[in-house]
Amino acid sequence: YNTEKQAESLSKVTAITLNGLTSITDEQAASLSKDFRLDGVELDGLTSLTDAQAESLSKIESLSLNGLTSITDKQAVSMSKVKRGLELDGLTSITNEQAEGLSKVKSSLSLNGLTSINDKQAESLVRVKGYLELNGLTSINDEQAESLSNNQYVQLTGLTSITDAQAESL
Repeated sequence: YNTEKQAESLSKVTAITLNGLTSITDEQAASLSKDFRLDGVELDGLTSLTDAQAESLSKIESLSLNGLTSITDKQAVSMSKVKRGLELDGLTSITNEQAEGLSKVKSSLSLNGLTSINDKQAESLVRVKGYLELNGLTSINDEQAESLSNNQYVQLTGLTSITDAQAESL
């Protein structure tokens, strides 16, 4: 869809997948998010986002932006307002500030592209209220295991081994 009018028309559906789009305008993001009947949006083809787009899209119930390879700290805070689920599986690393911003997600957060996190990020991310998917991690240390154990919905299917202390924590 190329125009804001098309985006506004599409906002009348309850869920939409637009993974072929590689860019959208701020106005299109605002149009997609202004009708609260729109429960879920997949925009996995986007490789970048403006702060205004992140703020607009945060009003959508469930949002998939798996094509993003980086976000700003401000975008992390904005997107944490998504009500039901946020997928950012294209991110391979995040900053401590982004982890803190994303920790405010109230439902589920998918960060399956992360291959490592530090102790501070684990402490932040565990505050996600619902499911926390970190399936790209192949290892964690004892401190991270202890932190992550404070969320009963953490998924770590990528771990290739754990120590006895980690098993006890988790």
